[in-house]
Amino acid sequence: MVRSFFVGVLLLSSLAGPLLAQDILTVEKALELAYDNNPVLMASLSKEEQARQQIDQARASRLPQLGVSLAAQFSKDDTTYPVIGGGGGMAFAGWQNAYQAALSLNWLLYSSGTVPNAIKAKELALQGVQAQSVRTGQAVENGVRKAYYSLQRARAKLLVAQEALDLAKEHLSQVESFYKYGVVAKNQVLRVQVDVSDGKLNVIKAENAVEVGWSALERAVGAGLKDGYILPESETSVSDKTVPEDPLSAAMAYRPELVSLERSRQSALSMAKAAAGTRGPQVGLQAQLKEADNSFFPNGNDDWAVSLSASWTFFDGGESLAKEREAKAAAQELIHSIEDLKKQISMEISSGKLNLESALQRIEVARDQVASAEEDYRMALKRYTANVGTNIDVLDARVSLSNAKTQLVDAVYDTYTARSDLEYAMGSSSRFTLKSDS
Repeated sequence: MVRSFFVGVLLLSSLAGPLLAQDILTVEKALELAYDNNPVLMASLSKEEQARQQIDQARASRLPQLGVSLAAQFSKDDTTYPVIGGGGGMAFAGWQNAYQAALSLNWLLYSSGTVPNAIKAKELALQGVQAQSVRTGQAVENGVRKAYYSLQRARAKLLVAQEALDLAKEHLSQVESFYKYGVVAKNQVLRVQVDVSDGKLNVIKAENAVEVGWSALERAVGAGLKDGYILPESETSVSDKTVPEDPLSAAMAYRPELVSLERSRQSALSMAKAAAGTRGPQVGLQAQLKEADNSFFPNGNDDWAVSLSASWTFFDGGESLAKEREAKAAAQELIHSIEDLKKQISMEISSGKLNLESALQRIEVARDQVASAEEDYRMALKRYTANVGTNIDVLDARVSLSNAKTQLVDAVYDTYTARSDLEYAMGSSSRFTLKSDS
């Protein structure tokens, strides 16, 4: 007896161990996991790094370029030239095998604004990319929340389907008992058996929806969740029933896409100025220190030269002018895109607010409907038990009860989803927000 007791304790411990090791997966926990694992967020950081490196590339144009070179020339004979006058003869002009080592410096001193405007364009482009990254982060948050609520909705509907199946089985047991004693006809038993089979199919569909919900949430988070976490019980009400007073103003102030498009417009204008600068004078400095002789590595015949040059291209076939006009046209296009985005934001805010208000109102109606449906089913079942009601009344009441519970589930999780969509439309996030310099 004692041995059996300890064996039972060990068995319970082995079964409870995995459950105790699993954490409860809340929506906040899912978001934390997404911050560390979602590949889209990692990709957005890489895009920012690309934009930073483009700035460094542009800045390199205003810094001196320093390099070394080594050259060799091989000829049949030493290079000589005849001397005219003074007794004639041949003058030495170069070795048969010559080697030269040189240190060179090139520095663009003045570019008529081409380089500074190119740098400014890249800096503005970086700010635009950073704003896009903020919006990407907000999109990931919204996707995780909606996937989480969708999974909880599926689990709640599975519970409703299971409860309906249990009620159907209880009713079938009662009808079979009545049939056994000749109280009801066989067709009533068959009708309830069909209803039980239908309930089993609904449970299978609901279980499949839960599995799909897990996959969607894992996709949104970017990590496996099902084996390491358990979910809290589904909710039948919401605690936060407030609706933002002026979400449109908040959206116009915080939506990162507006900032991104504006920075892109300013970047295009800077690129236009950079293109126009190529038609202006360019001033550069070149310097070279070299050694040349007939041995490798050369160590004699030092020489150096410094030159200052200025160039001005009056006509380049219209290339720079075309680039300038192209950039200005791109800036004008972005102005129209900004106006269109503002209209889209207004529509998103209006739709999101209406969806949230509607879902909140549906919750109370659905709760009352569930209470009425439960009472109606209880009375229908009692009437049938007392042989004053029909089997159809019980079946219809159970269908109404399942529908009422399903509508309550939809109302609750539509509220959560609508609030998440509205916050996303507003550009609201505690983690992904625009910096003051953006």
